[in-house]
Amino acid sequence: MFMEPGLRLWGIVAVVAASTAAFGGTGTDETATTVAPSAIAGALPPETTTPAARKKVVVSDPANTALVREIAGDLLEVESIVPPGANGHTYEPVPADAVRAALADLYIENGRGLNDSVTKFVRANARPGTPEVTLADAIPDDEVISTDSAEQIAAHGHAHSYNAHFWTDPVYAIDYIEEITAALSALDPVNAATYSQRAAAFTERLRALDGFFRAAIASIPERSRKLVVYHDSWSYFGRRYGIPVVGAIQPVSFSEPSADEIRRMIDQIRAEAVPAFFGSEVFPSDVLDAIASETGAAYYSDLSDEELPGEPGSPEHSYVGMMIGNVRLITNALGGDPSILDALGLNGGGS
Repeated sequence: MFMEPGLRLWGIVAVVAASTAAFGGTGTDETATTVAPSAIAGALPPETTTPAARKKVVVSDPANTALVREIAGDLLEVESIVPPGANGHTYEPVPADAVRAALADLYIENGRGLNDSVTKFVRANARPGTPEVTLADAIPDDEVISTDSAEQIAAHGHAHSYNAHFWTDPVYAIDYIEEITAALSALDPVNAATYSQRAAAFTERLRALDGFFRAAIASIPERSRKLVVYHDSWSYFGRRYGIPVVGAIQPVSFSEPSADEIRRMIDQIRAEAVPAFFGSEVFPSDVLDAIASETGAAYYSDLSDEELPGEPGSPEHSYVGMMIGNVRLITNALGGDPSILDALGLNGGGS
């Protein structure tokens, strides 16, 4: 049920319980419940309307929101359902998110099962006919990494769970930009030429990043050119730049690692002789300091696949700033030459 903008939204909000698979979905339906009017009436103005000036674009997650904003600029209002700094895999939407979904003129999701519960929530609360774009549709099937075991694939005849963090590879981010530009141009054809111009400029920047990232990672001694991470959102980045993910500590369930899992990771870090391993800004875990103490490998907690650095409005607070900061961190921690990135601009960001 949907009420047109300008009418009261009380009582229309359906909240879907968040239960996202680790890297991809299984297609299992989730139970929807209804939020009582009192749950949102006190927190919102009595009338909620869509401003005539700018159309609203809702995005499933902060990382892809950053990409959409590069193209939309100030011509559209762009919001992420998952707030900055939140764990997108386990985030549970709140009533205010239902209002965002109900007022959206376009919904953009990552796809391949990433944040499925957020997408189901948006679908439950959006206006009928609201356009929906799935960015991961741009990635060829034969380039998608399955997270299923060989036994699972053999049993089902196909993979059903995927690593969907494509945007950590800037070349795949270019594919995303093409999808975003087409969607925004269809939503707002008056400004289609502007979106195309912004996309062309941003694509040029991403191609430049790709070259610099390749050189920076290549400067890491070959014996150290491998990643041990807490949450594996780096497999596509690793495949692109020849620095494979050889270990991921966090279980698929997003629970804290068990004692056996911690011991196996300690053994693997020692066997791989990596000088450093990496946590995640949105997955804090006390066990990582213990692993560092046990192995002697340095632990860096601030590798980020979606938390933008710097202050909002600054050059650092962008997809480009986030990725330059990540590559600088990885290169420096593993013994490479991060000064290769200095020509890109600010220390961790910039155009």
